[in-house]
Amino acid sequence: MCHARPMIPTRILRRALEGFGLGRGRIHMLSRRFGKVCLAHTRPDGTRTQLRLVRALPDSAFRLTAETRWLMHLAHAHQLDVPIPHAWRGASLVSHELTDESPGAWRAIACSWVPGRHLNHGLRRADFRRAGALLARLHLANANAPAGIAEARHTWWIPRLFELATRLRDVAAGEPAAAAGRSPGVALGLRQSCVALADAQAALPRGAAHEGLIHTDAHWQNLRFRRDGVGIVDFEDFANGRFMLDVACLWSKVERRRGSDAMLDAVLAGYHDVRSLPTGFMRDLRVMLAFRRVDYAGWVLSWPRPDLLPWGPALLAEAPAYVERQLTK
Repeated sequence: MCHARPMIPTRILRRALEGFGLGRGRIHMLSRRFGKVCLAHTRPDGTRTQLRLVRALPDSAFRLTAETRWLMHLAHAHQLDVPIPHAWRGASLVSHELTDESPGAWRAIACSWVPGRHLNHGLRRADFRRAGALLARLHLANANAPAGIAEARHTWWIPRLFELATRLRDVAAGEPAAAAGRSPGVALGLRQSCVALADAQAALPRGAAHEGLIHTDAHWQNLRFRRDGVGIVDFEDFANGRFMLDVACLWSKVERRRGSDAMLDAVLAGYHDVRSLPTGFMRDLRVMLAFRRVDYAGWVLSWPRPDLLPWGPALLAEAPAYVERQLTK
């Protein structure tokens, strides 16, 4: 994974705006990394739209089409408050390849803005209950998902961690003064965690009650709270996976806070209000919490240096003990 920050040529951006009928307005950069650019477009009347441009790769159109079809299904068949895709020139929901004189091509999608605000320290148990109910409704949408969407998305798992940890071990062994977070011991611990996690995951029950299309990143920063409801954004990494992973993503961001156990109870209660919790859900949740931590470790290992952000080395060092605690509870 690369931390290069792509630049969008002005002509490409103009063509994307025109193709989605966005016209004149203010442009605000939301994020620019990993081969994609996310922008907010605000019309003079205040209407906001999110525009995402990605490098045109062989599977870009296929993946973006699956994402826009899933969003339309969630919004119209299940009345979920999610970004609603705009049509490109009144037809497809994904742009054709956008090119100019610069190297490479781009694809684009545009979606409605989900109103509300994400909450951090203002989160209450009632908010977590609403969030749990939202996740349950999201998972129920698998029952009548349009054909072909699941086949277009990968299964959310962590095979890359073996390669990354091995590379870390080899790099650290050859460095006279290893960077913070780089050591053969850290690499060995992560590889052992990955083996234990794979064994634990293999023992979990399978089937439609436990797995399907999931969000994969359903933490509080991607939730939008309002008085009359809660929405969810950022579906670009939605994938096939275990439903309890979405619950783990939501709770793992706050599990170190005071009262976090009560927050988890609220999430599960809200989920159960809408959809029955499957048999063995707590074991499933513990394995997915371990999975989430190891997946974060894989992300840190993909950085140019583990100390690119100050918390990176500590996360790598603590991950094996965290995984063991979750898997032995």
